[in-house]
Amino acid sequence: MTTTTTAPHITADGEPRWYGDSLFEFLVPAAATGGAMTVFRATMPRGFGPPRHIHNREDEVFLVTEGEALFEVDGRILHGERGTTIYMPRGVPHAFRVTSPTATMLGVMTPGGFEDLFRNLGVPAGARTLPPPGAVPFDLPAVMAEQERLGTHVVSPPLTGRER
Repeated sequence: MTTTTTAPHITADGEPRWYGDSLFEFLVPAAATGGAMTVFRATMPRGFGPPRHIHNREDEVFLVTEGEALFEVDGRILHGERGTTIYMPRGVPHAFRVTSPTATMLGVMTPGGFEDLFRNLGVPAGARTLPPPGAVPFDLPAVMAEQERLGTHVVSPPLTGRER
């Protein structure tokens, strides 16, 4: 379990990690909040998306700050563009797929700790850009296994983009 902290956390950039063909930046990591929450920014290319999954312990919020994505939340298909906020409570199956050339989302997860997925399967980013294509392979079986290890149940493959 993460140690509790009472100090404010201030960062200009956050910890950058390349995960698949994406850039994840941990703006407020779980360690800074005593495990209460994680705040991250994700910049992802067209077609990126996790498998459909259910968090058993985390509630999750996404704010689309740039680009567009298709979301599936509890069986509903939703189009998310800049300014769209999506709340996904624990226990609700969900997934997304980036539909614009790139998309950037701000994410908040409570409690924190799920960022271990991106740390364990990603690498430190060489720059605050998308990684070169293929630099960090997106190993779907490894992603599914790590999600399960972190208490998230994978229910089906990623969205295909044909769900509209």
